Amino acid sequence: MSSTVSGNSYNFAPDSEQITDPARVVQLLERLAKRRTPLTVKISGNAEPFASCVVDVNRKHVMLDELLPNAGHDLLLAKRGLRVIGKLEGIDIRFNSTLARVDDQAKVVTYYMHLPDQLEYRQRRLDYRVHIPMSRRLRVIIDNTEGEEFEGVLHDLSHGGAGMNFPNGRPNVESGLWHECAIELSVGEWLYCTVELRYSKSISFRDRQLIGARFIDLSPEQDRQIRCHLSELQREFLRKRTAD
Repeated sequence: MSSTVSGNSYNFAPDSEQITDPARVVQLLERLAKRRTPLTVKISGNAEPFASCVVDVNRKHVMLDELLPNAGHDLLLAKRGLRVIGKLEGIDIRFNSTLARVDDQAKVVTYYMHLPDQLEYRQRRLDYRVHIPMSRRLRVIIDNTEGEEFEGVLHDLSHGGAGMNFPNGRPNVESGLWHECAIELSVGEWLYCTVELRYSKSISFRDRQLIGARFIDLSPEQDRQIRCHLSELQREFLRKRTAD
């Protein structure tokens, strides 16, 4: 019987690093143990989260502290498998494992889990905003809750949202409201999406306002459109920079 557990029982996030080198796996788990990092534990087949921490690690096992609430103990004995989620210096760490044995000496419960054969190591990146050159003058059209349309110009774009220039006071920015939005990406191509207007900054010398918008629940096709346009803008910037 293998002493490791396959990490393929759940899908990794596309921007995560999959750590498979046993030495690195042990090193990261040791750092979790040293800091007594709080962990969220999900037991196979059960949605309820439990709390624990790594107390020690060796080449075969990662040792977890007793699960809280206590109902997790019997559940783990029955299901044997779990998923661990934690943060190490702001970086998400996740792994799957199965139970090897339980040590309850001196009434202190420790779960000996098989050392995972891979960890998901994921650092959340801030969305990089690409400025739109004035020469492009890409239009933005927003519908408000009364059915009015407001037209502006795209200022910047990122995977998570956009900056837009509109006449002062139109449209009004109210957090929590969603608006239908059309953004011109290139000649003949538009992105139709839902946005939340998050902030407004007045540009007094131009009688304009810069509005920051967050994209809501983008589809894979909408995400592809944005990525392609950002790549095009970055290539254009590099070409101009090289020409200068």
